Amino acid sequence: MSVTLNWPQLLSTQRMEKPGETAPVSAPFDSAERNTFEADYDRVVFSEPFRRLAKKTQVHPLAPNDHIHNRLTHSIEVASVGRSIAKKVQYFLQEQHPEHSELFQAVPMIVQVGCLTHDIGNPPFGHAGEYAIREWMDAHLEMICPEHVSDATRQDLLLFEGNAQGFRLASRADNPCSGYMRLTFASLGSMIKYPWTSTDTRATESKKFSVFASEEAIFTRMADTMGLACAGGGVVRHPLSFLTEAADDICYRMLDMEDAVSMRIFPEQPVKELFLKLAGLEGRTDLPISKARGLAIAALINESLRVFCKHYPAIMTGEHTRDLKGDFSTRFDEGFAEIAEMYTEIFSHRAKLRYELGAYKMVGRIIKAFSLALQSLCKHQNYAATPFISRKCLDLAWDTAYIEAHRKQSYEWWLRQAFDFVSGLTDNYAIQISSEIEGILTA
Repeated sequence: MSVTLNWPQLLSTQRMEKPGETAPVSAPFDSAERNTFEADYDRVVFSEPFRRLAKKTQVHPLAPNDHIHNRLTHSIEVASVGRSIAKKVQYFLQEQHPEHSELFQAVPMIVQVGCLTHDIGNPPFGHAGEYAIREWMDAHLEMICPEHVSDATRQDLLLFEGNAQGFRLASRADNPCSGYMRLTFASLGSMIKYPWTSTDTRATESKKFSVFASEEAIFTRMADTMGLACAGGGVVRHPLSFLTEAADDICYRMLDMEDAVSMRIFPEQPVKELFLKLAGLEGRTDLPISKARGLAIAALINESLRVFCKHYPAIMTGEHTRDLKGDFSTRFDEGFAEIAEMYTEIFSHRAKLRYELGAYKMVGRIIKAFSLALQSLCKHQNYAATPFISRKCLDLAWDTAYIEAHRKQSYEWWLRQAFDFVSGLTDNYAIQISSEIEGILTA
């Protein structure tokens, strides 16, 4: 796939239309109060899906130490690192394209928004929640997705992906009750690592994709507007998405290791020595681990800039698809390889295993209860006529007025709403909802 990307298109301020509007809306690029991408930032930080990240697992479910990272603190730190990389890239772009110098001032804010939203669609219990949804759906597909559900929806749920759920929340405008944010096309582009749907062969092979079938039309409109669509088919990555991805790659590796020290999975000294190796300061044993981590992140930021600049021409034609860390120099490659080995011990930690084993049953129990209740609602198309137990399940997720207002929607529409709810659950609330469905009463 090859295209010729240009920055005025790539930094599009368009948003999807609201219900009742006939075309996407372009906001003023700048204003005396705040520019368009600052408005995106505000939409994210004031949203319910973003707040809920505070009680979602990063690596350690329900960690006893309150300072252990959750999805919210992780996302804030990724946004900080992403902004730092983007600021350096901004200066590079201003040198390459001086005619667009003022335009590039928006780049750090756009990447910051992309970083804040990169995990916003993740279900409870971290990646274990994704695996639980996929495996449970695979075992119970015909119960949840009867014959009248489209093949595309079935595939979306079989391969459920937090990245695609995040794009759904960030891009849609039709249901604010679900936390839809309607961000600008540029901000959306910066968060998309896998620009294809679940029916693409790449999704089947890697279990990674960024777009559900329900948002494919939005994705196509966005890609066409920003010039990301190829003439022969397919969509290339937005250049700024490489920066968002690099910031995430840096943060989770560094901070997961520091958390492992706090959780006493690893002693401090070898982790600190690893950070100093990444920073190019081996032997500086006098530095505290927090300082060593900061210096390692600074070195990785500069390395990300170097790789982006090196591959910039290929990135701007869509020919470069590999993440930036794939071309890091030897020192960083070796450091990341050591971290990969250490993850084996982190992922086998007993406390983590206990919650992840429970996640399968809890998430599956919730999906089953809601899907069966929704099938009953769609059969009767009347909340009052829906059997008592089904009504009580629905009441756990939506108020009566909302259910009545949408009672004639299709089961497939409601199924998407159910997964909005399930993926939005915090770890604690998922445990609570599962217990309530099971009939386990607490004082």
